[in-house]
Amino acid sequence: MLSMLPGLLLAATLGATVGTPALPSTHPTPSATMNKELAQDGIHESAVAPYPPAVKQALQKVRKSGGYTLVRANGKTYVVIGAGPKPTGGYRLVAEPVKKTAPHQYKLHVRLQAPAAGTMKTQVISYPTLVVAVPDQQANVDVQVR
Repeated sequence: MLSMLPGLLLAATLGATVGTPALPSTHPTPSATMNKELAQDGIHESAVAPYPPAVKQALQKVRKSGGYTLVRANGKTYVVIGAGPKPTGGYRLVAEPVKKTAPHQYKLHVRLQAPAAGTMKTQVISYPTLVVAVPDQQANVDVQVR
């Protein structure tokens, strides 16, 4: 039985590609780059870790209670959104592109995406969060979560 272990380890090593993560991560990581997508009528900038300290504090507040808050730092307005506790893993917040409605006025639509029916889910309480950066430190953002 132990003689099979080196072969299994070799097979696992050969199956992994060097330089790519073993499992895809939908949550931003410190090594991830900032994702900026230009839309026809708006701009969407997903902020990735590491966040400014004020954003980290806001994340801790909205993580369990849900809701959203605006944080102004580094020449941007960060919209920190939390969905509150969910019964399993697989939930995530998805943002549409931010739409500029007037000078310093923006609208952001966010939806909570539930795990697909019939899929395996981790049996833990999860706290979906999302941070969106608007490149305007004076921005007033109207957030609609559905």
